[in-house]
Amino acid sequence: MISTVGTGITSYLIVWLLIDQLKQSVLYGLLTMTTMILVFFASPYLGSLVDRYSRKAIFLYLEIIGIVVLGVFSVLFNISAVLDITLVVILIFYHTAYDSIKYPALAALTQEMFKKEDYSKVNSSLEVQGQAALMISSGLAAMMIGKMDATVILVINIATFIAASILIYKLPYQRNAEAEEHSNTMKNESYWQNFSSSLQYLSHRKVLFALLLTSFIPSIVIIVANYLDPVFIYDYLNEGPSVIGIANIVYAIGAMGAGFVTYQISKKWPDMQGVILFMTVFALATIVIFLVPNAVTFIVASLFWGHSNAAIRVFRKSYMFHHVDNAYMGRVNSLFNAVKLLGQVALIGILTITVVPAGQTVYGYFVLFIIVIAALLTTTYLFNRTYNKDKEKRVSL
Repeated sequence: MISTVGTGITSYLIVWLLIDQLKQSVLYGLLTMTTMILVFFASPYLGSLVDRYSRKAIFLYLEIIGIVVLGVFSVLFNISAVLDITLVVILIFYHTAYDSIKYPALAALTQEMFKKEDYSKVNSSLEVQGQAALMISSGLAAMMIGKMDATVILVINIATFIAASILIYKLPYQRNAEAEEHSNTMKNESYWQNFSSSLQYLSHRKVLFALLLTSFIPSIVIIVANYLDPVFIYDYLNEGPSVIGIANIVYAIGAMGAGFVTYQISKKWPDMQGVILFMTVFALATIVIFLVPNAVTFIVASLFWGHSNAAIRVFRKSYMFHHVDNAYMGRVNSLFNAVKLLGQVALIGILTITVVPAGQTVYGYFVLFIIVIAALLTTTYLFNRTYNKDKEKRVSL
């Protein structure tokens, strides 16, 4: 949570420096696309990295490298315009790599350290902490950026990385024998062979792959909506930035509340049934924006979007922890992150050349609704089929 606050502030600082201070909005757009492409192609390597080595060591090295990068930035910043741009570009690439490695490593480490019966409780707790960290970083960024020197902000961020490094170092962690043995085997193979083995692993678990894939659809839709929302608010509804600001706040409140709700539901329902429930809520929130396009509806829908998307994420993680072997967790997570990225780019591209130029962004939400409904129906069908098969096996035993 501590380092998430630091990286959250840094992400806001990067955008402000590049667009507002250095006047490089075009470069920012190019860097965004470049980092997305790089992450997509680097996913096989990053996932294998998480499964090859100690997850605790990976976390520790991420924090230490962050301290070095931010330290160099704070010392050399403001010497010249060209150097400043170069430093910001380096910071963007580090920040992207940090997030791309951190979340698969966190999932693998959590699965490895806790017992199966604690997965739902731990994932719910992590969701609350993560959302709280994002809210804190947003608040601190609003108070500091533009009012304090960038170097001072970076020093504060360095302090969060140092604190996180100390806590990670003291974390009681011991790799289990099976994971250690699999790790040693992986080191004798190339990274591509490591990744290919994860594809083979999923090819023998087609239903698992399909269920995880469809459960990622709401998170893809949220990213696409982040692109669609400003155009919808400003151009279609002719509203001001306050609507987006309020919507972001209620989204965060809804997401934080999901951490508390999901744990209670998980005591009574299977994880995938929880996914289906909140995918239904997510779909309804999406279609309401299309049917009743106004600012109030958008803000209310944002609350349910935040709540349902976070709840789906918690249930999906718990489902993965129960059904994906820990030795493959890093690669499986990275694979789905790559697929998610591809889906985001494809959807944004489609909407950019269809509904947005026509001035009918409201129809973009209808397109997103259709995609969510298709994913919901597929998830429901696959879950019912596997659930009934498991039930028949238990009866026969």
